[in-house]
Amino acid sequence: MSSKDEQSPDTVFASLVITLSSSAWIGLGKIEDPVSGGVKKNLKAAKYTIDILIMLREKTEGNLNPEEQRLLNGVIADLQANYAETVFVDKDSIQEKDTEPASEGSQSEPEEKKE
Repeated sequence: MSSKDEQSPDTVFASLVITLSSSAWIGLGKIEDPVSGGVKKNLKAAKYTIDILIMLREKTEGNLNPEEQRLLNGVIADLQANYAETVFVDKDSIQEKDTEPASEGSQSEPEEKKE
């Protein structure tokens, strides 16, 4: 690799954080997966990736420049907030789904029995 092709450590670090961030956003179902072309939630994978970013922050403490620290902290904060929101919304939608079929089913069952 020539010196023209080499990236600075700052650029490499930012690329790593953005790559991990993209992976988490895909797991949260917020952006399209470039491989499958679809949007599908995988909260376990999203949480794992967020945990990796948190570990990266802990392991690099005191070794990042202010810009890198802001990037990493901002990415983690955004992902944690969206993860919490997604989990909360998913729990609400699961509860709604649990109650809707029961109420619809109880209304439709007597009609079926009458026939």
